[in-house]
Amino acid sequence: MAKTYKKRIVWYDKRQSLNQIYSSGLGFAFASKDNRQIIPFVLCRDFLQDAIQGFLIGSKRTIYGFNYDPTVDHPIVVDRTKLLVANATDSNLKGKIPACVDFLNQIERKLRITVTKVRECSNPPKKYVRSGVWSFESGRRWMQSPPMISLYTLLIRVGLVHTIGEPFTETLQKVATGALKGYMGEDKDRLFSGMNGIKRILEIGDKKIFCKDIKSNYPKTIEVSTMHNNCGIVGFSKAYTKSYFPSWHDEVVVKKPKSH
Repeated sequence: MAKTYKKRIVWYDKRQSLNQIYSSGLGFAFASKDNRQIIPFVLCRDFLQDAIQGFLIGSKRTIYGFNYDPTVDHPIVVDRTKLLVANATDSNLKGKIPACVDFLNQIERKLRITVTKVRECSNPPKKYVRSGVWSFESGRRWMQSPPMISLYTLLIRVGLVHTIGEPFTETLQKVATGALKGYMGEDKDRLFSGMNGIKRILEIGDKKIFCKDIKSNYPKTIEVSTMHNNCGIVGFSKAYTKSYFPSWHDEVVVKKPKSH
């Protein structure tokens, strides 16, 4: 369940003209350790991995109108996950948050990741008064690699159409096949296209796939266009990342529990 107590945020006040697929929908932004919004709300989830890379390599990331400059902007938290989530067009968002938390927590327990906790922000910007703004906090492993932060934000969207108590696998399958309408129009395609990678993460575990050193998962040798377009959960699923991160695609032997 979402926490009933609220959190106050210092909101991002710079202008950015982002070139995105959607003009409205669920937006994501990172929050700092002292609860400041670090980047504008983005509908395109790939901007998040761009910003993480920029922070880790200490270099400005600019693409499709998005800008994150670690020498000017607040530092991104990488020792845990701190995301702000909102949708100005969804006045019923609050009622969907508990189901989303149930969905995420099921997956996090399977992966043994610190479970997501959600708090409502007490001072939403005027644009988001109807929907509210929600602070999602979880363990660092969602930040550990581009496919993981990409997956986490996709799962948040999927979780908003989940039914509390239903196995997360059923919700994933229903959205991927179209039996359940996704929260946003592209969710069916994104989930279907990313399913091989999602299944691999769920079966093997993210810790056995991605590098232990977070900087190795966001190296400065990767151009921002490659990071943005090829390194999310779909790019990982389709092996677009194999030439850049071959170790992510190494075969891993999963030990089966001993039978008694």
